[in-house]
Amino acid sequence: MVTQQFEETVRTKVRRVLRWDCAPAVIVLLAVAVFWIGGSLEWFQMLRVPENAVGNVVWLYLMLAAVAGSIVLGGGAVVDLARRVNRRSGQDQ
Repeated sequence: MVTQQFEETVRTKVRRVLRWDCAPAVIVLLAVAVFWIGGSLEWFQMLRVPENAVGNVVWLYLMLAAVAGSIVLGGGAVVDLARRVNRRSGQDQ
């Protein structure tokens, strides 16, 4: 009985969050933050051991694309959230 009520409350909260209009921007910002935190914690240790020059160059280009993509996506998410906050504050007045 208690677990059913708990499951129902969790489901309703998850549905509410998924219906929240800022959810996509927040999810993108969280993904970008995880990417940058992971990079700062040295998740990308392939560059430490020079194995194959071509492999390292390909890895560097992939990381360059990932960094550029994260900057673009993170900037877009921040702009989207700022626009939504400004729109809401304009409606409140």
